[in-house]
Amino acid sequence: KMNAADGGPTAVTVAFQGERGAYSEAATFELLGKTSVQPVNFPSFDEAFQAASSGKTDLLMVPIENSLGGTIHANCDLQLQHSLFIIGEHDFRVRHCLLALPGTKKEDLKKVISHPQGLAQCDSYIKALGIEKEPAYDTAGSAKMIAEGNLKGVAAICSEVAAEHYGLEVLDRGIEDDSNNYTRFLLLRGSPVRIPPGVKSKTSIVFSLDNSTGALFKGLSVFALRDIDLGKIESRPCKPDVMNKLERLFWAMGGNMLAAHRHFHIKDPPKKRQRTDGGPDPVTYPYLFYVDFLAPADEPNAANALRHLQEFTTFFRVLGSYPRGGTLLGLELLGDKIPATAPMTQALKKAKKKVGIIGFGTFGQFLAGKMVNDYEVFAASREDYSQTCAAMGVRWCATLQLLLQQRLDVLLISVSILSFEAMVRRVATTLTELNLLDHRTLVVDVCSVKVHAKTCMLALLPPCCDILCTHPMFGPQSGQHGWSGLPFVFERVRCVDAPSCEEFLAWWTEQGCRMVDMTCELHDECAAGSQFVTHFTGRVLSKLQLRTTPINTKGFESLLQLVENTCKDSFDLFYALYKFNPNSGNQLKSIEEA
Repeated sequence: KMNAADGGPTAVTVAFQGERGAYSEAATFELLGKTSVQPVNFPSFDEAFQAASSGKTDLLMVPIENSLGGTIHANCDLQLQHSLFIIGEHDFRVRHCLLALPGTKKEDLKKVISHPQGLAQCDSYIKALGIEKEPAYDTAGSAKMIAEGNLKGVAAICSEVAAEHYGLEVLDRGIEDDSNNYTRFLLLRGSPVRIPPGVKSKTSIVFSLDNSTGALFKGLSVFALRDIDLGKIESRPCKPDVMNKLERLFWAMGGNMLAAHRHFHIKDPPKKRQRTDGGPDPVTYPYLFYVDFLAPADEPNAANALRHLQEFTTFFRVLGSYPRGGTLLGLELLGDKIPATAPMTQALKKAKKKVGIIGFGTFGQFLAGKMVNDYEVFAASREDYSQTCAAMGVRWCATLQLLLQQRLDVLLISVSILSFEAMVRRVATTLTELNLLDHRTLVVDVCSVKVHAKTCMLALLPPCCDILCTHPMFGPQSGQHGWSGLPFVFERVRCVDAPSCEEFLAWWTEQGCRMVDMTCELHDECAAGSQFVTHFTGRVLSKLQLRTTPINTKGFESLLQLVENTCKDSFDLFYALYKFNPNSGNQLKSIEEA
């Protein structure tokens, strides 16, 4: 990372392609300002993407389309191949300038050099000057050539920022033939941003379809049916090796967790699209479709549309949800490196509360996938989940000590019921050892049996810990399409800091959960007659080794589904539902009697 020139906070590093003074650098300054911003140039777009993906720079600024030249397809391809998310956009008005060595007059000019596109966009102006034009590798690079070679009588067509870098004089400004010359730039980074309600936003996605009649019509209809406005649609041939790269990227970015949150999905490679004109040889034409729609991806209506779309797609990925019109969100994650002049939404400058999750298995990751949008999430677990955390935007803590040293607002214990008591003891001991008994933390369990969890926490946790017993009665499978209407059971056990407890409960309400305020004792009584009986029945039926038949009834299909769902859960969970809930023993007696 690079330090700001004034010795202040570390600068936000922004990768871009081209020489210093390129239009990408000018666009970066226009969007982020010059305070605490350090553009870092790279010779190629590929190297710029690599730098941002590897963390060498904080952000990446790339052009994606020009109002005169169209889409920059190379950057579309690179977006697919890197684990980066769009967090902002900027429409940059391209104003070409004529630069030359200091003291040069227009009448002294014999030649003008620039990138071929720059020359083409100023063709009429150059003809009026009556001078020779010569293509160069880059707009800003042409200014660099003049400065380093002390080329007299030669002018460059480039940005005004290039004049500052290379000590050249601006002879004329706004020399482009067409004033409607805009380039749309995208700002990317390694983690997405969450769009709060009321912010006008856009989501960019890419997907592929099977070659079947009406496939594209069906895919686009999911937006029309829900009155979601599309801002752009474009098709692009998919290179033969791209799908293999995307599959590797899918697993590198978290695989199934991304799929569960409907942000990245790979089914089968697109089928071969054959020629229909009677040609002798079949030709493969797999296509990718790029679509922008005007809504955030996690807005319920849009989320339903994306779920519907993935019923038809062979490949799907959300490239990013971001504010429209150059507004920036989420840069508070850069800490003291936030550009002071960046047009951020003021509401998001408030520090996020810290949530720690102990136990980062399937369920812990499932919860973190939602919480990371609104909280600063930390995680610790027996196994090393550092890479998974990095892909999700969660901060990994290698030990329980490191996790508790974060002075968390909420500590969520997501371990198995069998190991719950031992973990609570460890938490209590570690808080004492770290001398953190002056910091109030809301400790939350998500166990499937409640009286055991309640008793353990009341007996073992120090008075500085508030206690909230909860049971989200859903998981990655039942909650993959959203949490709306799914039951969330809770009991406020010890809440000295009542506002913090209510704020945390309000978050679950905002996710659409059906909030059930119920004592732990009543929960276990109800669970024994529902959850335990369900698991018991499914596991008994599994011993019959039931198999599907050509004459399945609806009832039999339900039994097969019951076996599959219950046996997916660990046997430890099933055993704990019995061991730590006395009501389950009563149910077994009733089953035996029946």
